[in-house]
Amino acid sequence: MGMAASQARLLTLTGRLHDVEYKAQNIESQKIALATQKDKLYENYIEALDAKKIQVAFNNGDGTKNYVDATFATLCTYNENRCAQYSLTDNKTGKVIVDSHTAEVYESYNTDKYAFAYAMLGMDGDFGWYDEGGYGTDRMNMGMEIGIGVCTEDYGDGQAENGKSNLFMTDVERTVFDNHYDENDKLKKAYDNLTETCNSDSASMSDQRNALNEFRDVLYQEYGSEIYKYMRLNKNEASNTDPDSSTAEFNNEYPEEYPQAEFEYYVNLFEKIQSAGGCQEIDPQYESGDEGNEWLNNMVTTGRVSIDIYNNNKNEWQETSVATSTNQNFLQEVEDETDQKKAEAEYEHELDIINTKDSKFDQDLSKLETERTSITTEMESIQKVRDDNIERTFGIFS
Repeated sequence: MGMAASQARLLTLTGRLHDVEYKAQNIESQKIALATQKDKLYENYIEALDAKKIQVAFNNGDGTKNYVDATFATLCTYNENRCAQYSLTDNKTGKVIVDSHTAEVYESYNTDKYAFAYAMLGMDGDFGWYDEGGYGTDRMNMGMEIGIGVCTEDYGDGQAENGKSNLFMTDVERTVFDNHYDENDKLKKAYDNLTETCNSDSASMSDQRNALNEFRDVLYQEYGSEIYKYMRLNKNEASNTDPDSSTAEFNNEYPEEYPQAEFEYYVNLFEKIQSAGGCQEIDPQYESGDEGNEWLNNMVTTGRVSIDIYNNNKNEWQETSVATSTNQNFLQEVEDETDQKKAEAEYEHELDIINTKDSKFDQDLSKLETERTSITTEMESIQKVRDDNIERTFGIFS
């Protein structure tokens, strides 16, 4: 081989060698990236193995309890078997999170907790009777206020003659009150306090409203079941006012038994919404199921949502924490076995993909190394031939 040809071949092999080394370097970089990806995958897998989920307790009816995955539906909608009443508060807005139906009812009855409770039971038009004395069908509207008789003259905007707010109770409440005023000292005391407060020159409108609320609370505490009987009456006829009459007609859409627990549940919920300054709707897709449980876990873990529980002994709402639970709040955190199995399957699947790529890179590197060795051997051979030619050709001049 001539010197020119040897040099040309050597230059070609040098270019190929550089190309092979570049490819090998690029594959090594990809292998390093794969190793980083594998480490991240393992970290995510370990994190998934440590994942917890919130559960809430329900009574089985035999003295035992059953914990189910907590979602908005299992935690914050009425269920007679759940061990406690809960609410969710959005920590950014401070408002109570509710479903669309509750939000709609609250918008209509946000000034009266008992009207709200009956509306949540589906009884949204039974507080008054039709009356030929001029009230008309408006008197059938739920929450329609009928004069209580302590501030009688109305001068508009709810103002009575003495400048105080005009106070009211519904038709049904008035009827039950009249039935028991003379026989119940507790009720009489609450009413007398209401009358005194209303007619006091020093009492504010807020004082009057508080007195009215206290009076109505006593009325419902003492005679809630009787009020419910009147609520069930078919009130299309003004004469149908006695639930104990043999001719009484009832709206059979409503349960015959007084749903006291559910009624009180909605009263408590109303008070929580009122104290929070309102409510906001939850996205329906997060109300239930696995997605609902994941949403609740994430919102609580990140501190975006807090859980409140109603204390029946103190008759008040209290914030509670799953992390510090001693089962007095009937909540617990457990390992999420479903997520763990899912994470394990995903980990093994992704690891197989990474290992397959890694093996392919090893094969490519092996081929490149074989090619590099071949090129290097050939280059050394050509260099030796070239050097021998130079020595023979120019040796005669030495």
